[in-house]
Amino acid sequence: MEGYEIIKPLGSDGNCNAFLGKEIESGQLVTIKRCKSAEGELDEIEKKNLFNESRVLEGLDHEAIPKLYKRSPEEIVLEYVPGNSLEKVLLTKGTFAEKDALRIAYELAGIMRYLHGRRSPIIYRDLKPANIVMKPDGHVSLIDYGAARFYERGERADTLNLGTLGFAAPEQFGYLGQTDPRTDIFCFGMTLLQLVSGVDTRDMDAVVNYKKNGVKGISQDLLGIVEKCTRADREDRFRSFKEIQEELGALPKRKKLRKIKGALKVMALASCLSLIISAGIIKGEELTDYATADMSARLPAVRIRLGYARLWIENYLFNENDEVIDIE
Repeated sequence: MEGYEIIKPLGSDGNCNAFLGKEIESGQLVTIKRCKSAEGELDEIEKKNLFNESRVLEGLDHEAIPKLYKRSPEEIVLEYVPGNSLEKVLLTKGTFAEKDALRIAYELAGIMRYLHGRRSPIIYRDLKPANIVMKPDGHVSLIDYGAARFYERGERADTLNLGTLGFAAPEQFGYLGQTDPRTDIFCFGMTLLQLVSGVDTRDMDAVVNYKKNGVKGISQDLLGIVEKCTRADREDRFRSFKEIQEELGALPKRKKLRKIKGALKVMALASCLSLIISAGIIKGEELTDYATADMSARLPAVRIRLGYARLWIENYLFNENDEVIDIE
């Protein structure tokens, strides 16, 4: 394509090769996607899929989705998204802690809400770590829209069955009706499971094991979201990514409340043990006099301690340094 030059290869998918390039006049970095060298019918399929990707992208305006700059029958020029795919991060740094996975999941859910909320909803169909880029600022972008399609109300099935084995929902394999937003919800759940466990999602026995027995360091609340996202029957999944964001946003508060309940139980147990020990060392007629004197002496201290406990709980709940997820 005139006006651009290729710097280096970035990778490839089923239909295209991707390159890092730049606009010669401005020096701006771009991503250039080009049909793979092929002949006959396959070449036409590549061109059709590339055209479909450009058609999906041309109407989108979201900070986490690459912008379409230019297109031709065999190439498209896109905004370059710097960073590493989450697939590469998993391979080099290992699995994500729950706090990091929660933040990534919340951002992804927001991107999917944008796609599904269009006048003609866009079904992405290929959500997986390889297509999610973590940028240098820590935020994520969703790339590669080659498998995306516009949802057509009333259609019985997709024209082409596309997706990645291990992440694709059952309905993506055909004969179960056209894909819809709940299809992306299944892919989202499998992606989230891999981020926190590192599981090979093609290994269904391993997937079932993690969903049943849990993942070390990951709360059952988060795994409960994964389980509901990845149910075989799409009617049993979350209905929308708005619901998912609401669940994700509630997790930190639930975790804090459980910690506070645990602390209160410990305080109550300690108080009971203190009273039992105090009562056990007093005999006979001394008990009443001792209890009266003891309560008179202890009551001010108990009030002070309860005041400290209340302040601690309020500080824990509303600590300005704690991360809060805004679900609006």
